[in-house]
Amino acid sequence: MKSNSAILAIETSVPEASVALWVDGAIVYQKDFTSDRNHNSMIFTPLGEALAILDEVKLSCVLVGTGPGSYSGARTGIAAGQGVALTHSCPAVGIGSLAATSLARAEGDSLAIGNARRGLYFISELTTSGEASEAELMEADEFQTKLAGICEAKETKLFTLDDPTGSWLEGLKIPTAVEKDQPHASRIIEVWLGLTEERQDELKSMPLSPSYLRPPFTSKAKSGHPLLRSPEVSGN
Repeated sequence: MKSNSAILAIETSVPEASVALWVDGAIVYQKDFTSDRNHNSMIFTPLGEALAILDEVKLSCVLVGTGPGSYSGARTGIAAGQGVALTHSCPAVGIGSLAATSLARAEGDSLAIGNARRGLYFISELTTSGEASEAELMEADEFQTKLAGICEAKETKLFTLDDPTGSWLEGLKIPTAVEKDQPHASRIIEVWLGLTEERQDELKSMPLSPSYLRPPFTSKAKSGHPLLRSPEVSGN
């Protein structure tokens, strides 16, 4: 008897990208690929392979890891997810990628930390629903103080998507070891299946957009740029 329920998940906010397909209670396909800055050219093969498995099975939703992570990678995953969802007449839903890591899914308390650049750091805690909270930006002193308080109150595993041996942690007083972890499409499905029906409906109604550590920066066009010329000057 064929199933009538399937979930496709896409995670491209990190270089170690992945696609997974869940059908009626089990992961039936998953593909990992290192894409770095080539998500837009490498995602189509695993997507095609996953969708070929569907046959007559109906896709109930497409889940996309929204980061934080690579700006272009997250947007590539979102565009691909929206395209598949449109074709299959199902919702495309964003899930914060930090909750889809192995340490976040393991038993016990865990906390995501990272380098937000420009002298800032971030902390993201897991919520009671199993999702990751919005990343909280802070300077070094506040970052260290908050970490110390959390780890003193309870045993907590710290993980990061960045290199834990990198220079961004030099000089910081971190209360416990920091492990590197990566989100995966299959764990995005785990997060989704652990949510209440009410929360799933809420996420389905929300616009699918990347998770930014700070608002996207766009530079102002220089004086004389064609887009800034008046109609009289441009001849239009």
